[in-house]
Amino acid sequence: MTAGAAPGRPRAHPLAAALTVVVVLLLLAATRATLMATLARRAAWPAEDDTLALPTSTAVRIASLGHTELAADLIAARTNVYFGAQIAGRGDHRWLERYLNTALDLDPQFHGLYRRGATMLVYTGKEFSVDALLAADRILARGVRAFPSDWEIWFQQGFNLLFELPPLAGEDDPRVPGWRQRGVEALRQATLLDGVPPWLPNLAAQMLTKQGGDALALRHLEQSYAVTSDPATREQIRHKLEALKGTALAAELAREAADLRRLVDERYPYAPEAYSLIAGPRFDFGPTPGHKRDKTEP
Repeated sequence: MTAGAAPGRPRAHPLAAALTVVVVLLLLAATRATLMATLARRAAWPAEDDTLALPTSTAVRIASLGHTELAADLIAARTNVYFGAQIAGRGDHRWLERYLNTALDLDPQFHGLYRRGATMLVYTGKEFSVDALLAADRILARGVRAFPSDWEIWFQQGFNLLFELPPLAGEDDPRVPGWRQRGVEALRQATLLDGVPPWLPNLAAQMLTKQGGDALALRHLEQSYAVTSDPATREQIRHKLEALKGTALAAELAREAADLRRLVDERYPYAPEAYSLIAGPRFDFGPTPGHKRDKTEP
């Protein structure tokens, strides 16, 4: 150190310090301009695009650092938000199946998501469609592979294949026989599992009849109502349940009226109806000896 030099760091050149400040200010200005341009472009996009930024299940699995069940829960929660937003905005739910499959890829043991997801795909607040029911069938097919002893998943899949898809596609659709065959087998499989309710085997035995189809429809809608949390979807299912129950009740009343008419005709058609119910079956001992019975005589 030379004599008279002050100890410490060398002093920065004023020009270099000024250039540094100018560069920092330019960077901040460019960053702000980029941000404003990005926000302006984003304002022109559809509001739902926020929900579409979903990486692949492989990318999410890597990013989750082994916590795949947590990631599946977060995606399932986002799926519920997307589903409700589309119902409120009368959207088309075109990304719903992707969300469900991503969550199930991350956690194949996400038991409740199979039936709930299939219900969400079908009950979107719009008319049923073949594409929606086929998407639900794909989710349920994954469900029966993951939980082959769950009769409710088999039941939901069988009902969709046997009773929902054929009328929508039309009897001329070449896929209908295959759907019906799979539907019958799925319902038959459901009847063989532990915990199956006592009404299902009897209904499955008559599931190819109109009466059996209506009864199965009621049970299916009741199951769908139980696993659906969205209020609008529950309201839609409730209306369909009420309509179907009303139809079933009217048919039951008609059958009972026909049964009563037949009972009266077989017993005492010439007497008041109440007499047939009170007197019971009529005994016919045949004509007495020497008596010729008139055609109008009971």
